[in-house]
Amino acid sequence: MGGAEAPLISPPRLAGQQGWRDLRGEQSPVQHGDLPGQKTAPHTCQDCQIFLKNTPALYGMWLVTLLLLYSLQEVHSEDVGSTRLYFVNASLQRVTYSSSVGVSLPCPAGGTPSALLRWYLATGDDIYDVPHIRHVHSNGTLQLYPFSPSAYNSYIHDNDYFCTAENQAGKIRSPNIRIKAVFREPYTVRVADQRSMRGNVAVFKCLIPAAVQEYVSVVSWERDTVSIVPGQLMLRCPP
Repeated sequence: MGGAEAPLISPPRLAGQQGWRDLRGEQSPVQHGDLPGQKTAPHTCQDCQIFLKNTPALYGMWLVTLLLLYSLQEVHSEDVGSTRLYFVNASLQRVTYSSSVGVSLPCPAGGTPSALLRWYLATGDDIYDVPHIRHVHSNGTLQLYPFSPSAYNSYIHDNDYFCTAENQAGKIRSPNIRIKAVFREPYTVRVADQRSMRGNVAVFKCLIPAAVQEYVSVVSWERDTVSIVPGQLMLRCPP
């Protein structure tokens, strides 16, 4: 007892300690402490290297996907928020211009993004170009050129027009606009003589030629080079 050595006792061998074969048929050792029948997933250096090698590509794919989704959302939001139609001057109802000058009339409507602008007659007929008389520019401006009295055409120079603007937001139509050309010609205004009994009221009228009467306004009267206040055009004769 005193000098004898204690016998070495080998640890018990657990069932299944012999190891297991993976799908490739290679023998893999079982770690101490594995339960009988339990398999541990293989973790080899080669698998780790493959995973680490593919990790940047996986992150890159996810990043590209997220950026695409964000871009599509931004484009959709921008289209919805910025697409609109509007009137520039919806109160425009009449345009009178001189035959010796002509006129350029922008479409009183517009849109964002750029809208298709078109002019029509009030009857709905399309506007067509007439060389040196009428032209619709690509930016939606209607131009009526100067013309001689012999080239006057009421269908063109004295008619109702309207303009439309159309884009992804829809289509809007301006009110009818009366476009009328007038001829510049000399005219003279005068005051007809009036007779009145002493002590009565004398009414004087400014006579304007009918051809220009619609476009002429009386701004002042004078008596012996003295201006008379507008509105006080009735004079009482002295007794």
